[in-house]
Amino acid sequence: MKGLSSPCYRPLFVVLCLSLIIANKSLAQRLEYDVIKGDKNVGSMIAEKKVKGDSVFYFIESETTIKMLLTFKVHYTLEELYVNGVLVSGSAESTLNGNSRTKSKVWMEGKEYVVEVNGFEELRFSEPSISYSVPELYFSEPGNKEETFSQQFAEYLIIKKDEEHMFTLYSEDGKNTHTYEDGVCTYVKLNRTYASFYFQLKQ
Repeated sequence: MKGLSSPCYRPLFVVLCLSLIIANKSLAQRLEYDVIKGDKNVGSMIAEKKVKGDSVFYFIESETTIKMLLTFKVHYTLEELYVNGVLVSGSAESTLNGNSRTKSKVWMEGKEYVVEVNGFEELRFSEPSISYSVPELYFSEPGNKEETFSQQFAEYLIIKKDEEHMFTLYSEDGKNTHTYEDGVCTYVKLNRTYASFYFQLKQ
């Protein structure tokens, strides 16, 4: 019997290897952004989406350093897990110079969602199930969606389409305008009362 080392089997073996590599790549996406203020690079952000079977896991981490009279270093992390298209758990934390500013958690308790912010229960509801939340904004255009869930704010946030491939997310902090190319978010403008920032996808 001829083995895979046989010349006639080598092309098939190469195709199989390439297929497995492509399949593995399709299960995970990692986007890296520069954080820009004015004309200066002040930090970085990564957004990851991993798919395994019926589960989808999101991870976002950013670190921004701003120097004014004092130096402010803001670190942010977020994790969310979906199973069969439904959010089942998540957590997020923002720190300033190493000290925690805000912490949030969301989880399913029976048929209800519980959202906790800084150790206090902020929201409890059962319907509808959460099927779309903020992290997915980096990996695909919202399309016709008009809102997305934010565990940080313990509520659904409004999304509006400004023009083709450009959508704005509104929150009590301000607004974030997302621009897309080939279905992926390449640029985000964050408008705040104190400053404007930009997330630029690294090439």
